[in-house]
Amino acid sequence: MSEMRKNKLTQEWVIYAVNRQKRPYEFEKKMSEKKNKATPCPFCRGNEEQTTQPVYQDREQNWSIRVFPNRFPAVERECNEEIVKEDFYDNTLAIGRHEVVVDTPNHNETIEQFSLEHLKNVLTVLQDRFLSIKQTEGIKQVQIFKNAGADAGMSIKHSHWQLVGLPVVSKRQLTYENASKEYQKQHGSCMICDMILWEKEQKSRVCCETEKFIAIAPYASRFSYEVWLIPKRHIASFGELTQEEIEDLAVVMKKMLKRITELRDDISYNICFVEGSTEQVDSDKKSLHCAMQILPRIGGFAGLEFGAETYINSVLPETAAKWYRGEE
Repeated sequence: MSEMRKNKLTQEWVIYAVNRQKRPYEFEKKMSEKKNKATPCPFCRGNEEQTTQPVYQDREQNWSIRVFPNRFPAVERECNEEIVKEDFYDNTLAIGRHEVVVDTPNHNETIEQFSLEHLKNVLTVLQDRFLSIKQTEGIKQVQIFKNAGADAGMSIKHSHWQLVGLPVVSKRQLTYENASKEYQKQHGSCMICDMILWEKEQKSRVCCETEKFIAIAPYASRFSYEVWLIPKRHIASFGELTQEEIEDLAVVMKKMLKRITELRDDISYNICFVEGSTEQVDSDKKSLHCAMQILPRIGGFAGLEFGAETYINSVLPETAAKWYRGEE
């Protein structure tokens, strides 16, 4: 059973998924891979019986993309148990959906090595699974993310993505929605659309640009070399991207990830999709604008970040943008 508890002081939800203690973990601390690992990789072609039954597989044999429910889910599809309620606190069953998207059958292949055609196919599958989970009754937020490297929280080395459908809306999501709605109310326009116009005029933080996408090193980056990939068209959800926009996203992703991997050997990073909750996306398309964040993990958070949510970043976004443009 998974349970979610709300911190009354910070308004943050915490998932307690005890079953995830049993999941395989292929790394020691930092980037040292475990030695003498006897268990075969469950994500490699030929080891399909080690995962749950797939909900999608592009080919019956010799597949290149495979999707299945997480064997050690953070949230459970269903639960007949009851949780203990305490009047002073808020909690709920962690009922939702948690899927894994294995984006290559090759154990050591990484995403920046994918062909553009394959990366486009991966993004299309992610979009299809996103829409499926979003339509599930009781799901209020769908989070797509990729952990690449042990410092980014990766447990199995084989490249993969995860999608989690949550029964609550996270504090960070609510902050994003409220800030976007307040900006729309004050200015009559979308904050992200105006940000794109401003950054194109300033030029100093633009990392890459195509016809339909722009990559920006955000003005107040939390992470060194953080970069946002934003559709130029005002759309509230990843689910609304056209195939042409997905193709452009693949181009920008591949270029940015190649530069990130050149920062240092075995660099870790997270990829996170950012958009409103399912209800807000459907009802408030004017103020919300989706984006993808790539967050390189150079250095770690410490007391100031955890205690005050005030981040220390040693690389200015203008410097990061020069790196992505190949000027440094």
